[in-house]
Amino acid sequence: MQNIHYTLIFIKTVLFLVDAHKGVKCGGVLSAPEGNLSTPNFPGSYPSYTDCSWLIVVSEGSTIQLHFSNFDLEFHDTCEYDYVKVYNGASKDEGNLLGKFCGNSLPPQLTSSWHVLAVYFHSDKHVTNSGFYATYRKDICGGILTGLSGVITSPDYPDNYPNNVECNWLIQAAPQSTIHLTFTDFQMENEGCNFDYVAVFDGSGSEENQVRYFCGTTKPPDIKSTSNQLLIVFKSDFNIGGRGFKAYYFSGECQDRFTAVKGNISSPRYPDTYPNNINCHWIIELPPGFRIKVFFQDLDLEERSSLTAECDYDHLSVYDGEGGNSPLLGRWCGKEKPPLLMSTKNKLLMSLNTDKDTARKGFLVSYIGVVPVNVSCTRTDFHIQIPSQSLPQLQRNHIYLGNPSCAAQISGTNYKIHARFDTCGTEPQKRNNTSVIVSVLYVDFSQGAQQDLHEYEVQCEPKKKEAAVHILSGGDPSQLNGLVQDTPESNLPEAEAAESTDRGQDGSDVVFISICILAGVLMVIAVVGLVLL
Repeated sequence: MQNIHYTLIFIKTVLFLVDAHKGVKCGGVLSAPEGNLSTPNFPGSYPSYTDCSWLIVVSEGSTIQLHFSNFDLEFHDTCEYDYVKVYNGASKDEGNLLGKFCGNSLPPQLTSSWHVLAVYFHSDKHVTNSGFYATYRKDICGGILTGLSGVITSPDYPDNYPNNVECNWLIQAAPQSTIHLTFTDFQMENEGCNFDYVAVFDGSGSEENQVRYFCGTTKPPDIKSTSNQLLIVFKSDFNIGGRGFKAYYFSGECQDRFTAVKGNISSPRYPDTYPNNINCHWIIELPPGFRIKVFFQDLDLEERSSLTAECDYDHLSVYDGEGGNSPLLGRWCGKEKPPLLMSTKNKLLMSLNTDKDTARKGFLVSYIGVVPVNVSCTRTDFHIQIPSQSLPQLQRNHIYLGNPSCAAQISGTNYKIHARFDTCGTEPQKRNNTSVIVSVLYVDFSQGAQQDLHEYEVQCEPKKKEAAVHILSGGDPSQLNGLVQDTPESNLPEAEAAESTDRGQDGSDVVFISICILAGVLMVIAVVGLVLL
């Protein structure tokens, strides 16, 4: 497999370098641990009609830092004339693009996420300037990280880290974004963090009052920045080492935690091409008792492997919980149409993993929280219960059956509605040649001018005293109407649920039995009267 890997890199190298202009000597393969590259004739003016391709390849397991010290190209708002493109890898796939630059502003320092980096320079027939001069170096310890996601490890991980080392990683996300950092492994010297340690700064490092130190074998908690920068510093002293650490980071549109009762999730840059070599996590977390219904509006990822017929390359995974060790609800790729999904609890994780080439449009997913509604019925009444902890932000008049005059009452730890079949907009219908009683339960999540009304159909078959509830819509009926599935029974205390059902059944059964007894007594009286006559 390793030979195949290097063969592919060689082929991509040849294809990449084929673009070089035959009349100008420029570009090439750079494999030294550090070096430099520049436009032809630098610092003199570069020639017109020139294309140069450099491929930087260092030892596997390393990354590459690229630093521009001089930069002066023809300016254009979208860099359509003269420009430099930097790719994360050998493939000129737009999903690998780290940046496109022109004008005279220095590009930021760029760090690859693996051991290959490509630089491509293009000039047209007009205006030529002095060009650029850049240096690169192999980097296994620290750097400026600008990708949407990535992995950080101590030097030589998972072997013991070396002594007398200091590494600084500065993660920079897009403006207004935040960064999540999750440690998956951690083992260091434990002496009060005075010798070997990891320090995490909530910012660029100047914020001394916003730093946390970690050492020993206790895995640090998940960390979320308050700005678009996070600095991680690793330091070891002259003796006693350990395995070190491994951590993942997610930034910008590559991570989020959704707590709204409904929403949309899309791949980074959707509907434009998503980046390559990313690992993105989105968590949906709703109040206890809720379940989460997910439906796909669009999916366009790299196809399945022709060798294994599995989603071995780019794929979207959905887990029934908030971690990757939760039950897997499904994994998809290509243009497959996933089915409707329903979580068993109130948390759900979506994970997008992409490899080093072939990126597509991505995905768009909508979700809605399904309220834990418990419905029972008698021959004459509906009995509806919703745990109040599931709807802590709502008043009871935001939950009603049929119309606002049939609002819920608060009883213990539940919202409750008891309604006769001849009230609250209830009507009889025929379903599959069976007579059922139907009404609509409304849960109003609207805030201010933003309307968000969720509808649940409740129905009862009086003869069998069997009830059911289905979600009809939630804020966007055009998307959700017809997506019908039973919601689970709420986790009500057994005594309360039984109490609700028994009370309703007692009322109707007593009335029914009383009428029967009264009819029997009247019949006996009538018979006796006839005999006496």
